[in-house]
Amino acid sequence: AALSSNVGTVGEVATLFEHSVGTDQEKKTCLDVALRKALLNKVLLDDQVVIKYIELTFDSSAAGYCSASTPFYVLADVFDCLTLDRCQKVFSYVEEKSAVFASEAPANRNVVLRLCNDLIRRCSKSINTLFCGRIQIMLAKVFPISERSGLNLQSQFNMENVTEYNTASENKDTAMDIDSKEVTLLFYQTLWSMQDYFRNPNQISNDTNWKKMEDTVNEICRIFENYKHEGSCPILNEEAYFAKFLTSERLLTLQISDSNFRRHILVQILTLFQYLTGDVKFKPNKLVLSEPRKFWIRDTTSKIYSILTETPPDGDKFVQHIKSILKYEEKWSKWKNEGCPALSKTPDKTLQAKQKNLKRSVKAMDLSSDKFDLCNQTLTELWNICPDNLAACQDSSRKFTPETYKFFEDAIEQLEPDSGVEKEYYLTNETAFVWRSLRLLARQSVPYFQHIQNTKNLTLTDNLQNIIMLIGKEYKKENGME
Repeated sequence: AALSSNVGTVGEVATLFEHSVGTDQEKKTCLDVALRKALLNKVLLDDQVVIKYIELTFDSSAAGYCSASTPFYVLADVFDCLTLDRCQKVFSYVEEKSAVFASEAPANRNVVLRLCNDLIRRCSKSINTLFCGRIQIMLAKVFPISERSGLNLQSQFNMENVTEYNTASENKDTAMDIDSKEVTLLFYQTLWSMQDYFRNPNQISNDTNWKKMEDTVNEICRIFENYKHEGSCPILNEEAYFAKFLTSERLLTLQISDSNFRRHILVQILTLFQYLTGDVKFKPNKLVLSEPRKFWIRDTTSKIYSILTETPPDGDKFVQHIKSILKYEEKWSKWKNEGCPALSKTPDKTLQAKQKNLKRSVKAMDLSSDKFDLCNQTLTELWNICPDNLAACQDSSRKFTPETYKFFEDAIEQLEPDSGVEKEYYLTNETAFVWRSLRLLARQSVPYFQHIQNTKNLTLTDNLQNIIMLIGKEYKKENGME
């Protein structure tokens, strides 16, 4: 009842735990049930209340008042009860706790994995793409990259991803664009029939299907080359993204003029080519390309890159990005073919052996000579400037401390009554000068410190001015200048 009425605190949970009857394990079991049952009232309230309640369960688990798995089951129950819009807001808390989840026990991380998979199944691939991406990024943070549950080890394809389009056979040669007679219903069907090869590339092992795929790709490239994109409507909105395009034949002429659509189709073809020519462990043995087919793929790939380069905006940059992505994809395929070995770097044993056996060759020194050879020309020259280290340290050229009077000469002139310098421009008003002065006096003229008067009326600056005037008088007296 206490948990159902308000969010509560860890202190209240502790009080409830201590005043309950039974063993600690029995108390934990009862509190596990109470925390999950009280959640039914919390999900009807504000999102912040739900988040605070989730935090309460994690804090209670850390304090040992409930089982370690209870907060994760509460978290799963929360996302099962909330709408998808509210799930997106509460999911921010899960993202913040991703570092904590990564260090949890595998059983608790599996609960997080299940709730994330359930959320992805609830999401629309075309509407909730951003939320799906957030979920995938969070899972990548929680689980290591070598987690086998997240890898498509056997190179399986999503056979359920079927693209529906108009396959009517009548009026195939009817032009769909007044300005271009080549954009017909036949080309519309040819274009969208390519999606079936993307869905299941292994069917291309059949000679008949290969011929159809080859003719389809050639026709798409020909139309895209002839039907130039003029770039009148460049894409400036970086958030413009479509997981799926509409397949209505009425939209085809507009889609061909869309940079996103052209790039979408051509990059799909490049991805298919990489699968056909790449080394994939579970690729069917029948899908071995002959030399003429390899030559056609290389020639068509160059043609596609040329079309993408001419497609605004920033065609050159886009092509470079695609080439870089496909290059990295080859490395991932190689890693999966090798059985997904650990990605942690191990030291090169051969290099370590070479470094261990590498010995520094030292020339024999002639101790009778005044010069030393340190096996380095620069170090040898510096060392032999003065062979006697003690004499080098006592050299007058290494003494950089100024004489007392020379350092205070300008300050002495300023303090003269007839100097005409106003007090606000005295050197003794500068903090750096006062600090250097005290350092110099402490090193060379300690007796002057006995003239410092510890009174409330005189500041450190005033005492320093008195010492400087005393130094000036003594210097003039010694040199007969008075």
